[in-house]
Amino acid sequence: MAFRNAAFFVTVLVVGALLGSFLGDFLALMFPEGPTRALFLKEVSAGLPPARLDLKVAEFTFGFVLKLNITSVIGILASSILFKAALK
Repeated sequence: MAFRNAAFFVTVLVVGALLGSFLGDFLALMFPEGPTRALFLKEVSAGLPPARLDLKVAEFTFGFVLKLNITSVIGILASSILFKAALK
């Protein structure tokens, strides 16, 4: 049961981040060039650069980058609130 709740929570967070990012891109298109548009386009990236493992038979590329902007954080917060409401 705990794994199911954890998997659901991670899914909700990822969906919230994706929807928030799409919303931020959409809002950035709606605003003219200026500080408001820059606010929606500014993102912070953190993660590991791609690493390649070549085994001559198969080649694997590993990496992970997390890109957050203001609307993706809002989407994550909104989705976590909805997650709490869904569990009640």
